[in-house]
Amino acid sequence: MGLCSSTGAPLSPEEVKSRRASLIKFRNKYKSYASSISPPSNVDLTVEVEPWIASPEGVRGVDDALATFQRGSHTSTREINFALSGMMSVDNNYDYKNSVVLSLKDKKTKDVISAALMCEHQTGGGKVMELIWFVTQRKMEDRKFGSVLFRCIRDLTRLAGAKALLITSTPQATGFWLLYLYKLKESEKFSTPVIRSRKLDKAFEKVPKDLSQRRVVHFKEMMRVHGSVTQPGADVRPFYSNSGMGGFSGKPYRYSTASTSHIWFKVLSHTSAPLLTAAKKGKVSSSGKISRGKITSSTPSNSYAASNSSSPSKAQLKE
Repeated sequence: MGLCSSTGAPLSPEEVKSRRASLIKFRNKYKSYASSISPPSNVDLTVEVEPWIASPEGVRGVDDALATFQRGSHTSTREINFALSGMMSVDNNYDYKNSVVLSLKDKKTKDVISAALMCEHQTGGGKVMELIWFVTQRKMEDRKFGSVLFRCIRDLTRLAGAKALLITSTPQATGFWLLYLYKLKESEKFSTPVIRSRKLDKAFEKVPKDLSQRRVVHFKEMMRVHGSVTQPGADVRPFYSNSGMGGFSGKPYRYSTASTSHIWFKVLSHTSAPLLTAAKKGKVSSSGKISRGKITSSTPSNSYAASNSSSPSKAQLKE
């Protein structure tokens, strides 16, 4: 089966070429935003404009990192390839034409340590960035690389003029994202930051068996503190296209509230404290670049741990 348009009709070679040109232009815009962000000194933040281009031999690329998600319940290798290429999803229900692919790379080896795929949406409430996939190399867990990439993502969404950042999270990864919400001031949160269907209740009950005892405690505490609702509050409702009572499912986003938790972050017009305090040596330079100090790393491996909507069933809560 070839590439299709939103109507399901096969795309001609000319249409594929035009669509790719538009995607490259879109991603280059985000590349310019990212140039104002400086991660820790031993890693590079990259907007992958053409991720379909193979990495040099021996270097682990963003496609290798995101391939982790083919073990997830929502994804396949084809879905990942279509997303990286900015095409329609495999089920033809979602368009990746405004997707942004990010990677955090080891400055020396150029291997991808963490990677993410986001999509931009224009909604009734303003621009929203949807974080669909987020992955960190398994051997780099608990070394703050995932936290660094997420803070860079928050900086990037602010620079892009977004009003909100949406995480579509599996039950297994929800605790990881709720830790970030917990660190924010109440004034920096939406009234209903966590939205999910009651259909996920049984899945949440099974999460603790995949976590260590320490992480079980964290997970249960975060769930207790934040709770969840099945319908968006007034300040989040404009970001949805079907927010009426009874018919709500979470559109226009890739994964519904019946399969993932929708976790909302406000995007402030200024850099919030949690972004700048992550690395103790971090600072804002006179040029306006957001920079952070060096973080310790080790030799990258082939194994990655996913932490979002399409994460493997063993994905763990990381702090």
